[in-house]
Amino acid sequence: MLAAFGGAQSWTFAPAIIALTISAVLIRPAVAIGRSRALDVALLCCLAWTVLQTVPLPLGWREILSPNADAIDRALRFDGNVPRPRPLSIDPQSTLRAAIVTMMVVAMFWITRELCARQETRRLVQAVAWSGLTISVIALLARAYSPDLIYGFWNPGAISPPYGPFVNRNHMGTWLVLALPLVMGYIFARFDDRARRGSFAAAIDTRMIWLMGAAGMMFVAIIVSLSRSAAVGTLSSGVFFGAFAGKRRSRGWWGVLATAAVFVLIVAAIPGSVDLGLRFQEPQAPLTSTAWARTQIWRETLPIIRDFPLTGTGAGSFRTAMLVYQQSDRRLFFNQAHDQYLQFAAEGGVILIVPLICAAVLFGRAAARRLSEDRTPMVWIRAGAAAGIVGVLVQSIWETGLRLPANGLLFAALCAIAIHDQGSDRSARRSDVNR
Repeated sequence: MLAAFGGAQSWTFAPAIIALTISAVLIRPAVAIGRSRALDVALLCCLAWTVLQTVPLPLGWREILSPNADAIDRALRFDGNVPRPRPLSIDPQSTLRAAIVTMMVVAMFWITRELCARQETRRLVQAVAWSGLTISVIALLARAYSPDLIYGFWNPGAISPPYGPFVNRNHMGTWLVLALPLVMGYIFARFDDRARRGSFAAAIDTRMIWLMGAAGMMFVAIIVSLSRSAAVGTLSSGVFFGAFAGKRRSRGWWGVLATAAVFVLIVAAIPGSVDLGLRFQEPQAPLTSTAWARTQIWRETLPIIRDFPLTGTGAGSFRTAMLVYQQSDRRLFFNQAHDQYLQFAAEGGVILIVPLICAAVLFGRAAARRLSEDRTPMVWIRAGAAAGIVGVLVQSIWETGLRLPANGLLFAALCAIAIHDQGSDRSARRSDVNR
């Protein structure tokens, strides 16, 4: 799905659904059991509400739950005045698509959590590292030779140029913001394990060299993308990782400082760093006007939240809602809120926001507990996953990259890695780092 345009096209869902289904049958992940029961129930509530938004309701119920939905129907559909049962979503087809993506993301979380509990974390992180290295090289080559095409032959027709397998540089930025800290966490875990054995130099083997190469390449790809939100997200993840290392007061703190120094040298050596710095001085993108700035999009999103406070317009229906609500110059159409949190509120309403907040609180408590309890080198992989999550949550103030299936699936995997429970088998956890 990552290679197939980030999952932006619906036809890319089939391979991912098949892979997840086979994995679920073979792995049989534990759901709503033990300390994760409340979190799993909250996720099920989010999924259930997304599905229920597509179910046709009697007119009376729909009028009570979403009184402004009829006005949208009359404005957008020829049969909008015909009295018949309709779903709460103003765009049921898009909401069904969003429900399928949500189902895949939740399944990915459960499957990855089970795999990590079986000491498979190392293989998962290595797969992310290889994927990050590959798409970063593809992105850099494509930017140099065919900046308007994906894979050198497909033109997505977007206003902003594509980047790597993604139709938007900010969307690929989301994937890299998640992946880079995770790979760095694995690197630190291997160094920490060797240091505990008194053989720090032994950590520099073939695997460590390509892991560091993958991390460096992903960092370069973030800079060359010129994505401001990705740069801020990466910086936020680095601050979190550094704060964690400083709190642990371990050898990892010196590793963080050394890594930061290397990244500073990379920034200084890449000509694109100057262009990225200049972009922060621009009030908006060069091809847009003030009427199309993010602040204007946010202002025009607020009336949707006001008119659909309880149920939202339906997951994935923001683009359809803007056919009615956009007041700015429509030469540039607002197909996303450019703020993941505003988009959740507009599409899901209070009924979605409440279980989402519950899930976020439960996850945060679980992640903090695991980070404080884990005294093995594996804690660095957990910290890397947590850092990636923090980075993308910061980036989501300006972007909605988590809407893309490839990004959502990686986000779910990081969440599972951060909070998985491996029990008390310390030797197993150490071997998982060493492999």
